[in-house]
Amino acid sequence: MEVSGQITVDTKQIPQLFCFPCDQDGRKEPAYGYCQDCQEHLCKTCFEHHTRPKPARNHVLLDKDEMPLQPITVDINLDTTDNCTEHTNKPLEFYCNNHDAITFYVCVTLKHKQCRVDYIPDVSGNLSDELKNLTTKMEMMVKEYGSKIRRTEASTKQLDQSHGKVVEEIKFFRKEINAYLDQMESIIVKEADNLTTAAKLKLKNVKVVCGEIVEEVKRSQSVLNALNKENKHKKLFIEMKNVRSVMTTLTDKGTRAIEYNKTDDCIKFVRDEDILMQLKIAKSFGTTLTYEAPTADMKLEAQYEKACYMTFSSENQCNIVGMVMISDTRMLVADNRNKVIKMIDVNTGALISKITLSSAPSDVTKLPDNKLAVAIPDEKCLQMMSYNASTLTLDRRINVGVECKCVAYGQGKLVVGCGCFSRRKLVILDIIGNITQAFDAPGLFDSPQKIIISRDEKFMYVSNYKDIFFSRKTGKCIKMDWQGTVVQTYEDCILGFPNGIQELEDGTLLVCYSNNPRIERLSSSFKKCEVVGFEQANLAAPNTVTYSERDHRLFISCCSSSQYNYGNNTIKVFNVRWK
Repeated sequence: MEVSGQITVDTKQIPQLFCFPCDQDGRKEPAYGYCQDCQEHLCKTCFEHHTRPKPARNHVLLDKDEMPLQPITVDINLDTTDNCTEHTNKPLEFYCNNHDAITFYVCVTLKHKQCRVDYIPDVSGNLSDELKNLTTKMEMMVKEYGSKIRRTEASTKQLDQSHGKVVEEIKFFRKEINAYLDQMESIIVKEADNLTTAAKLKLKNVKVVCGEIVEEVKRSQSVLNALNKENKHKKLFIEMKNVRSVMTTLTDKGTRAIEYNKTDDCIKFVRDEDILMQLKIAKSFGTTLTYEAPTADMKLEAQYEKACYMTFSSENQCNIVGMVMISDTRMLVADNRNKVIKMIDVNTGALISKITLSSAPSDVTKLPDNKLAVAIPDEKCLQMMSYNASTLTLDRRINVGVECKCVAYGQGKLVVGCGCFSRRKLVILDIIGNITQAFDAPGLFDSPQKIIISRDEKFMYVSNYKDIFFSRKTGKCIKMDWQGTVVQTYEDCILGFPNGIQELEDGTLLVCYSNNPRIERLSSSFKKCEVVGFEQANLAAPNTVTYSERDHRLFISCCSSSQYNYGNNTIKVFNVRWK
């Protein structure tokens, strides 16, 4: 039986065009372009990712201006053969149920004697149920593989993003190595300077003493010459004897000076060949590998590792109000009680460096090019800073004019949360310090505590609560866009006051509740996600949280005692994994 057909279009009007692959999956996405090889219209997402898979790598794409404005006529080939493949020109008349095969009567006689065989004209009269079942299975298959296509497209996008991040991390690692080398170079150059200065000082001392001796001898020479010329023999005799004694004294003085200030007149540099050898042995900065990225539907397990006490030497009990990772091994900590920013080695918990501020900080965030922004609420400003592997430096200030409670960075801008009574709002500043936007709609904020920018930098997450002394309300987490539109909110009256907030690589959020020992995990749409392990660490008043994606370690500041008046003086470290 031979049937042929065509899908035709009405040319009287231009219809709305949709993406063919998405349409097969039950979604209506407007056409953005067209593939000449596949003869399909494509939406923006499908168009941008179409030539990445190997089979479609050389396909010709037409953009929105060049694509056909009518659905393309597609020949549907309904021609099927009714003849047996083994016996040419012999009609297919029988269906073997045992082998699910359509065959010729000779084949039935030779190969299907013991099988249950149906004569096709007898069983082909009513196929509606079977056709319906087959059509349903086909539709399910189209949806299933359409979903797989979307997942591959999402994975492709994830690979592009992770590739960019890997390149960024490699460059940062290079900067970190350069910083150590610069520090080592500075130390050895300073040693050379000190050796040179000390040697020059000794040589100068010898020069001064020798100059004094020369002057003294020349003076004696003048006296002797004058006495001899005047024929004053008696005085000449006496002076000669005195000069001999003086010369002996001067000679001893010169000898002592030279001996005491003895030094070499050259310095040299002896290379540490071990460093060069280590670089030659290493051959590479590191390795790159692929891995399955975790997702929000996976259970997060936090395994408690250790606690690091953050009060050092003669300091007062500290109060950690902000943390940010600057490398695999380095963390910057804002200590509100001691008015300092500390650089910590996260592996040992040791203090590397610290710098004292003019007033107590309330938050800190990292900027590009080894820069920081520190919120100083009492002075209504942001203190800009610079850092390297071992030192911190104060830079300029940005006056905000309102109490700065928290600060974040994204899209090349600074986002500052202000929480001073009636002036509770978010302000957005450019990197110079000019305010470009302010979000202060009535009831929008009670008191912004922390702000983070989503990984794709499309949204801001704000933890926000009203002081318990002024209201019985607890608090809420707010998701908003860069136009100030609130996308979603989340409130848990049982957990209470949300404070620290951190986004993980799976897109979920960890939220600290300062009046509750629990840590909550939320999806980007504020749905609760499974998390275990924090209860093992006996968290007391968890306040801030930060995460090292490179080695999957989580850092939470909290009290070292259940008595909260001690302040957040401890950082508890967890290893994170997904199951």
